[in-house]
Amino acid sequence: MLPAPEIVRAEFNRRFAQSPENATNYLHQLGVDSGYIKLAALERNICWESASPWRPLELTINCSKPEKDPRAIAAAASRGPAMESPDCGSACSGSPSGAPQCDLCWENETWPGSPEHPAKPGLRIAAIPLGSETWGLQYSPYGYFPEHCIALAAQHRPMAITPAAIERLLDFTDLFHFYFIGSNADLPIVGGSILSHDHFQGGRHVFPLMKAPLREEVSLPAFPQVQAGIVSWPASTLRLRSANRQQLQAAAERILAVWEEFSFPPASVFAHGEDGEGRPVRHNTLNPIVHREDSDYVLHLVLRNNRTDAAHPWGIFHPTENLHHIKKENIGLIEIMGRAILPGRLAKELPAVQELLLEAASAELSPEEVSRRAAANPLTAPHAPWATAIYQRRRAALRRSIPSGSPSDGPSPLAPWMQDAVTAAFAQVLACTGVFKDDEIGRAGWAAFLEKVNA
Repeated sequence: MLPAPEIVRAEFNRRFAQSPENATNYLHQLGVDSGYIKLAALERNICWESASPWRPLELTINCSKPEKDPRAIAAAASRGPAMESPDCGSACSGSPSGAPQCDLCWENETWPGSPEHPAKPGLRIAAIPLGSETWGLQYSPYGYFPEHCIALAAQHRPMAITPAAIERLLDFTDLFHFYFIGSNADLPIVGGSILSHDHFQGGRHVFPLMKAPLREEVSLPAFPQVQAGIVSWPASTLRLRSANRQQLQAAAERILAVWEEFSFPPASVFAHGEDGEGRPVRHNTLNPIVHREDSDYVLHLVLRNNRTDAAHPWGIFHPTENLHHIKKENIGLIEIMGRAILPGRLAKELPAVQELLLEAASAELSPEEVSRRAAANPLTAPHAPWATAIYQRRRAALRRSIPSGSPSDGPSPLAPWMQDAVTAAFAQVLACTGVFKDDEIGRAGWAAFLEKVNA
């Protein structure tokens, strides 16, 4: 039998007093033993790493997570909470039906389940102090990376990137120095899949963004103990480093305050606008991400903007529609750091594309015939233009490839050349998110923004 929630929290606290790692090891293993973290399902995920114009990127096809439409996410966020909610850690009634208001509410621990909101057997949440609040710590059943944890507010309230959020992120790294912690953006299009409940994600992983070099150093005269720079990365990112937590936090708050009001029309960046009914809306927000390196706090601030226009109905800084066959979901915290969470449908679709291209090369088909055959098969139809372009570039090399659609060894059904093609598409996805591209306009945008930060 799984221990009751209050017993788990007491045991976590007892172990935390001995060692934070002892406490997290206990909570994580409890999730594995209870079946909440489904290791067998996670082992079926397809994972690889390939080179990109920046540095190697990490790609995963997650076979257990459902693909979500960005417009459905935005619609759910616009509805807001169903009712004023007390702390979810107490015995509140959640939604009017009695169900938890979302998948992150603490009531999921004991909810028996219903057709509208299934139970989460095996879920247990530890209580941790962040800022002046009590937050929860649990582990994700999807396991995007080792010890993928979620810190969640006790109150059901919307995501919010604020100075208080930055303070709570830094508090988390003081509690668990061996984990990174970060937040999804708090706006539709650039936010994560759940905007209705304030939460962070963390774990024991070093992402490509964290290993990327600086493109250039940046001076922050008001914060002399903070080293800063623009990261050589497709998403527009500042890296702050300091052993002085107070100065680092103050610098981050200054950058957040300036970015929330910053507009740069040449790059299509506008801080504010109106929705379809003429109501004011904001467009600028951040992905803040913190980890520790010895005595230093390292804070990444990824600049995000969620504007749309007639030419970009999905988002000006969202993957363009020609990339939706690979990724159309919001580009959230994990992916902005260089680890793709691709939809499970690709586990069948990409091997079908691979087999089609190898057969076409063997038969020396024309690109036009490849396009026709790809469009005729439901598995390959979404990828037809992309597959045809690969064929045109690699036809000679494909003739020399293995005759089967799968490599002869290794856990992935995708040959290295197909992995590289998918990685190239994901690199384009990341490039779409950059508010300041690596061009003359983008460099001018950076200069204008940093001038305001230092004003």
